Order: sequence, then C-alpha cells, then structure tokens
Amino acid sequence: MKSLALTVGALFALVHFACAQEPERQPPAGMVGVLRWPGLFGADPCDPTPATPVPIFASPRAKAPIGALELVRTAKPEPEGGCSNGRVVGLRRHGTPQAEALPTIEIEYEQPAAIAIAKSGPWCQLLLHSGSAWVHESCETGFISLEALLAEKPWLYLLEGAIDQARGQPGNSGQSLQIGDHAKASALRSAHVLGRRIVDGQTWLRLAASGVNECERSPLPNEVFELWLPLRNAAGRPNVWFHARGC
Repeated sequence: MKSLALTVGALFALVHFACAQEPERQPPAGMVGVLRWPGLFGADPCDPTPATPVPIFASPRAKAPIGALELVRTAKPEPEGGCSNGRVVGLRRHGTPQAEALPTIEIEYEQPAAIAIAKSGPWCQLLLHSGSAWVHESCETGFISLEALLAEKPWLYLLEGAIDQARGQPGNSGQSLQIGDHAKASALRSAHVLGRRIVDGQTWLRLAASGVNECERSPLPNEVFELWLPLRNAAGRPNVWFHARGC
C-alpha cells in the first residue's frame, strides 16, 4: 500500500506541474515582461539536456539564496520521435523537500518563459504560485519587456474589457472612442500595431483593430478601426496578447 501511495502521489505531482505551466494562458496582472531561459527550459519540451540549478532570492542584492529553480523532470525521447515525458522546471525552497511548479507563459510555439513582475537593475522578480522571488542569473540577457515582446508579434488580439478603454487620442483624459453600435465595438478581436506613445508614464498602442480573426483569412471586405489603447488596464493587466501557437 505504501508503494501505491507513492505512485499516486508522484502521478498527482506530475499532473500538478503539467496543469501549472498553462502554455496558452493569458498574461497576469502586474506582468512587466518575461525571462527566456534556454538553459533551463531547453530548446523544446523533449530536450534531454541537464540544467544547472539557478538560485533564487527573497530580495534584490540579497546574499543568501532561499532556494533554486531546477529541472524536476528530464525529457525521455522516444525512438520514433517526440517524447513520452517532457521536461519540467520547478522551484525548490530551502528546507522544503517538495518542489513547486514554476508559472510560465508560452512566448513562441512550445517555448515557455518565466513571468517577470518587476525588474531592478540586473535583478528580475518572478511570479510564483505562492508569492514571488528574485533571480540575478540570466536576468540581463534573458529579460524581454512586455513592450518588446509585443513589438515582435505582427498580430495581437484584444482581451476582455479592452475595447472599453479605447480612445481617439492617447491619454486617459480623452473621450471614449465612438466606433458605432455596441455590438460592432465588442466584436473587434484582432489588431495590428501601428505605433506607440508614452503619455504620463503610460504606454499607449495605436492599433488597427478588426472584427475578423487573422487566422480566418476572410476574402470579404472588413471594416478596420484605428484606435489608441493603453497597454495595461487599471489593474496592471495587459489589454492585448497573442496566440503563441499561431493559427
């Protein structure tokens, strides 16, 4: 019975890690960027390459680490291709035997990245399921700001409630954008970035928004609305995101 309990516990842990990574999750509130970590996450989920643990700290410029990010499970490639078990990265705090899942977000197809909620010089603060922690290693080379990440994407989609913040000119003092009837405004889904501007310390995106999903490739004429949208809403959550896995 003891061995069965251990087996069930191990399976539960693996399911917990698989669900926690959420490859198509939307960006959380407070996200300022991501931390790309090829040496930790690997080139792909089936990469069997070992990884050196990365120390984590309670605060920037702290001397003693409180734990480490490490490879909890290595990939097991199959002879026919692919792998039966993909690699899993976790966080193990000192004095705690069990590792916890590291929240990630997919920035390209099957390429996860850690979620940064603050940056202080060469230090990045990572979002955890229970609080946060700071890392120094690879922060300077691996950090990608939210602005830079979105600038690389040709198409974005509007998140819920974003269109209510649209303006004809950048800045919160401007009047709400008059697109027409409410149904037409709420149907706007995809957008292309035309430019950006910083007003009162806030980044605004100039978008060409459409009601047609870019994956539909509709041959019919479609009405496009130019508008300004704050990059983040009042809660600090991004108003736009992208499909990491494409169409």
